[in-house]
Amino acid sequence: MNTWMKLGVFVLSFVCLSSPLTAQENQYNKLRNMCVACHGVTGESPFSSIPNLQWQNSQYLEAQLINFKSGQRQDITMTKVARLLNDEDISKLTQYFNQASTKE
Repeated sequence: MNTWMKLGVFVLSFVCLSSPLTAQENQYNKLRNMCVACHGVTGESPFSSIPNLQWQNSQYLEAQLINFKSGQRQDITMTKVARLLNDEDISKLTQYFNQASTKE
């Protein structure tokens, strides 16, 4: 196998191995942007009918998302959104809002 073929195999392998990670990050970014659209970048909602997440601790936010996902807590929008989340998404989003509120 010549040098160019080896390089091609290496690049192809790298792209194939890195694609799922990129897809996961893209999915997380879409979910985060969906949350930010209603709850605000720092967790301070621009809408009076939507709760502020600002200053809520990660454990509380995580518990609420789990409750929405399981159906224990009901909201027409949040129940649908929470069902899109996996455990890693929930963890990342709760950390995001917890950290975002302290950056203001």
